[in-house]
Amino acid sequence: MIFHLITLFSILIQSITFAQVLECPYGWEEFTGTASCYRFVRYPRATYDNARALCQTDLLSVESLPEHLFITNLLNIKDPSTQRWITSGRRNGPFWQWVKSSGVINLQYDQGWLPRTEEEQQIRTFLVYAYQSSQWGWLPYDITPAETLPFICEIPIRETYGVMSSYRGIEYGLPSNIEQRFIPRAPKFYEQPQDQEFGRIDQITLGVGSTFGISKLSLAVVVTLTCRADAYPVSDYYWFRMIGGTISESIFVNLSDPRYFQHGGNLMINNPTSDDSGTYFCKASNFFGTAISNRVYLREIILDQFEKRERPKVIADGHRDAIIDCLYKNTNTRDLNYAWFKGAINQKVQQTAERFISQNGNLYFSRVTDGDSGKYYCAVQAKNTRLRYLPSQTSEGTELDVRSTFGQERSPRIYPNFPQVFPNSHLPKLGENASIECIAEGYPVPTYRWHREDDSGNLYPLQSKAILLNFNRELIIPYLQRDDMGLYRCEALNTRSVVYQSVSLQIQIDPVFVVPLDDQVLDVGTTLSWYCEAYPNELNQIRYSWFINGTEIFWDRLTFVQQQHLTITNNLLMINNVQPYDNGIYQCAATNTQNNVQRFSTAELRVITLAPTFGKNTMVSTLRSTVGGLVTIVCNPEGAPKPQIQWFKNNVPLNIGGNVQVFPNGNLAITNIQLMDAGNYTCMGTNLYGVAQQSTYVYVMPEGTTIISTPGGRDVILDQTIIIPCDARSMNQMDLTFYWRFNNEILTIDNKRFRQDNPDRPGDLRIIQARYSNAGRYTCVAQTTVDEQSSSYQLNVLGPPGPMAGVRCTQPFQRQVTLSWVVGNEHGAPILHYTIESLSNHRSWWIFHGNFTIPAPPNKFVTMTLTGLSAYTDYRFRILATNMYGSGERSEVSPPCVTQPDIPGLAPAGLGGGGGKVGDLRIVWDPLPMDFWNGPNLTYRIYVQKQGEHRQTTYTVLDPFRNFFINRLSDKLYYFPYNIRISAVNALGEGPISANVTIRSAEDRPARQVLNVKCNPYNSTAMTVTWDMIDENDYAVLRGRLLGYTVRYWRKSVDELQNYWERRFPGQRSRAIIIGLDSNIEYAVRVSVYTQFGDSPESSYFSHRTFRLPPQTPPQYVTIRQPRREKDKRVRLFGDVYMYKLEVEWRGISTTADEEPLEGYMVKVWEHYQSIRNATIYYVDGSKYKMIIDNLYKNRNYKLRVQAWSLGGEGKYSSPEREFRFDNDGRLLIRKFNYLIYF
Repeated sequence: MIFHLITLFSILIQSITFAQVLECPYGWEEFTGTASCYRFVRYPRATYDNARALCQTDLLSVESLPEHLFITNLLNIKDPSTQRWITSGRRNGPFWQWVKSSGVINLQYDQGWLPRTEEEQQIRTFLVYAYQSSQWGWLPYDITPAETLPFICEIPIRETYGVMSSYRGIEYGLPSNIEQRFIPRAPKFYEQPQDQEFGRIDQITLGVGSTFGISKLSLAVVVTLTCRADAYPVSDYYWFRMIGGTISESIFVNLSDPRYFQHGGNLMINNPTSDDSGTYFCKASNFFGTAISNRVYLREIILDQFEKRERPKVIADGHRDAIIDCLYKNTNTRDLNYAWFKGAINQKVQQTAERFISQNGNLYFSRVTDGDSGKYYCAVQAKNTRLRYLPSQTSEGTELDVRSTFGQERSPRIYPNFPQVFPNSHLPKLGENASIECIAEGYPVPTYRWHREDDSGNLYPLQSKAILLNFNRELIIPYLQRDDMGLYRCEALNTRSVVYQSVSLQIQIDPVFVVPLDDQVLDVGTTLSWYCEAYPNELNQIRYSWFINGTEIFWDRLTFVQQQHLTITNNLLMINNVQPYDNGIYQCAATNTQNNVQRFSTAELRVITLAPTFGKNTMVSTLRSTVGGLVTIVCNPEGAPKPQIQWFKNNVPLNIGGNVQVFPNGNLAITNIQLMDAGNYTCMGTNLYGVAQQSTYVYVMPEGTTIISTPGGRDVILDQTIIIPCDARSMNQMDLTFYWRFNNEILTIDNKRFRQDNPDRPGDLRIIQARYSNAGRYTCVAQTTVDEQSSSYQLNVLGPPGPMAGVRCTQPFQRQVTLSWVVGNEHGAPILHYTIESLSNHRSWWIFHGNFTIPAPPNKFVTMTLTGLSAYTDYRFRILATNMYGSGERSEVSPPCVTQPDIPGLAPAGLGGGGGKVGDLRIVWDPLPMDFWNGPNLTYRIYVQKQGEHRQTTYTVLDPFRNFFINRLSDKLYYFPYNIRISAVNALGEGPISANVTIRSAEDRPARQVLNVKCNPYNSTAMTVTWDMIDENDYAVLRGRLLGYTVRYWRKSVDELQNYWERRFPGQRSRAIIIGLDSNIEYAVRVSVYTQFGDSPESSYFSHRTFRLPPQTPPQYVTIRQPRREKDKRVRLFGDVYMYKLEVEWRGISTTADEEPLEGYMVKVWEHYQSIRNATIYYVDGSKYKMIIDNLYKNRNYKLRVQAWSLGGEGKYSSPEREFRFDNDGRLLIRKFNYLIYF
């Protein structure tokens, strides 16, 4: 019988699809991708076997990614409590299958499994939808025979005619011509009132001559509470104020008070006072019932003034932490905005890496300096933007006194009570934003990292939506969801160490109805059953109560007759033998016992009597089919009680049987229809109150549509374009349309990748740039209004291999593991090699291990041993394959596996040290890369031996990420050599020990002065300073490594400490030149030696005067020429190579009293492409004004200038520069007016 009905349904699509509009029944969700309907049944829960029966069809089977995404999206909406949902999936031996009434099918789409469920897939029996790791997916699960769970049903939309639906909407039985807005109905709230805050007018302070031209009398504060309900006739609204703990203890709002005004569902309170604070709700009422709204809270907000008293001074040492408390008593205000000002109210404190303003109001300094000293003021303002009319309050000033001290490094310390979650006056609500603050002190100033943490202490990255602000000290989690609850770890770190603290984030979840009430239209005398369920659904957190027409039902206040008529069991309400007087609004109230938040689910009960009528569900007048097809005639009259259905053919009672069947819902099906089945079919509905009937005439035609295209298949290369042909003809000259199905799902023609754009062949399908996902079975469907025919075509897409499946890591040893995987789709070519990559817990990037050629076994299950790994490392692997078409997709990441531990594989590199303060032995190294830890509990072992001694001391560093160690010695042990070694040690033992490295302890100040300091003038603007060098190996004097000498100099005529200059000269030397001095000025100098520690005591000073100015007058009338006699014009070098002579003459100069006496002249000659700095200099005695230059070459352009010089330095150049050359014949050419002229 089941097979017969399934066959009937499958044939049904050929004749009925185009005669009537198809839609999913009430309570079912439609997915156009599969042309199916889905029902999510949360109540009543059922066992696996009962779920199949309650569905009236198949349980869910998922055969594609779009269908899987459709299901997960609906589960995200419908099930915030994340239950497990029954599907038709079951394991049969090694295979998972979908169990359908038409038979079992293996999983075609197998990517819906939740992560880390591979082992369970081998041993569990059922496939359920579950929520893990922040996602919905498939979970292997063992359902016990008695276990009840929610379940998901599925039915093709074309088969929904057989589905029984008892749902009756509130419009049931009303004429079809009534507009939706005029359908009689009881009130249901679509806008609930919201909590409100207000501030009093008397808190606003304005001067008489206000700049804004307003006074306190002209200000008005109006609070509006709003509720709106959908109803017809339109509702009347009533506002109540609660005076007790229950709704029954409430009174009408006194509208006679002139400050109160009601308009519709709006209650307005003008200039509210503290007496108006309280809990309010409204009722909406009309002829059909009364509904009650959510309770809301009207709260007065008072911004109290700060205490007018002197605040204690905050004293802090330089480079240490400090806290300035706002000291604001937040009496009834929830959340505030805080700001800090320094010195004056307009100098706002900005947040930096050292300063942080917390949402608790305090100002935190991770490190203070002298510049932070001053007076600070705290200002508060209501965070609610509607209360910005309330004036902000500003505190008295708090003095911060910073004492100058030397900053020493210290480890971070997280302040008490941090990390802290804000808002802290109440739990953050679902859908709101939460902030977590973390502040630490230390030097250097700490930086911050955040992680999520599980109960076992394992760390995970933050969710992608998380936002880090204020130098990572503030973590913002927007739009809070249930997954965001849990532990968050803040790590504060600097060069000294890492510290951390964790905080738990909890969320306030107001009741949300996952099983709401539905309107009920019932027959007289039947039983009403209403079930509601709210999330959170823990019984100790939610309390249920019931209301009828706005009045709460108290069981102990009902009469005996009422108790017999009505049954309430927590969230289940039943009424036996319902009567019209039971009509009205029923509300299920769910109250969260932790925060007393109450929410309602509302529905209307209407008990009616109704004679049968086809007013809304009119039967179609005609249906057409071809011989051999199937016709289904829908008959769904309204009536109360539900009408009994009888069928007639040509006014004669219809014989049921053979090829004629009637569904339980009254619809008629004729299978394998013949010409004799044509005729007029009449459906008659009968109940106690009357009879109604309608007819449909069925036409049967001998022939239908014929597909012309031949089924077949084809191979196509990845990214190629292909056309799949499809053509058909209709024998009855009926209009043909074409559509395509892909793997039994309707294919969407998007005119991008899929196109039907050939007007001559409208059925042809063109696939643009074929992808692997396009491979499969394509079915062309040619349809008319009577029937449809189809033809299938198999498309194979060739290309690089598909991803490997089931990558597993097993048998881990210290340096190797065994990898196994199932070879994916080869896509038409054998695999040439496999590429293996790994990701470990020590790295955030993937490592390439090589290309491996492995013969593919018949079962496509490959195993291999991968070597060269690190011990005690959590590895994850992925694999990609390569064939003649290229490299394919990477596989999914394998489950983790941990190699066995071993001793550390290397000694830390970069061993060295030195520096620090006096008496420190500072040792540094590069932390051992985690790849070489090879085991848990890694520490460092440092071996220290003072040179010249046999005793060796061992130290242990516990932090594996630390890169330095300081051993405190005596202050007298400065710059002593020590031999050091280092090794890494884990739980299994000590690794290799490094080679000896010699370092020295910290330096001290050099012990004595530099001796025999002298200075002499170099020229008018420079001096030469000399001294006796200190032996750089004389550590008794230097007490460290010599870095150089410092020369400090000043004009002797001024105070030595008021105006001086200082220059450092690195390296070992005994003299230095100081430049940039003024002429004829006496300068004094002191010299000191400097090391890494600093400068030695300065030497005695020595002074000397600089020379007077150099010549300030340039030589003039410079002339150049060749000697007169031919033999004097050149000098033969060898053969035909000559050097030429040039005679230079100028007018001499005389010096003034401000200038040093003339010593002589310089003639500078250089080639034109060179700088004057590269010139050849010829010196002439000061008594001569002429000279001959005899080393010039022909065919070269030269430039020449003359200047005088003295002990004060070089004088000014002659001007302009003279440019000349000797031509090929040795004749002199001189440039004048941009031309070379013979002279």
